[in-house]
Amino acid sequence: MSLQLTINYPETLPDAVGKTREQFEQESKWAMAVKLYEMKRLSSGMAATLL
Repeated sequence: MSLQLTINYPETLPDAVGKTREQFEQESKWAMAVKLYEMKRLSSGMAATLL
């Protein structure tokens, strides 16, 4: 089973960081996985499943 996380962000944020909406959302998922791994909250395998 998998759950879904919804994050609200300003419509202009992807453009402000020079990304498309899709790129911004994918990069945000990647950043969350990396940070949780760095904090030793996730294994590398579990972090990979988030991507």
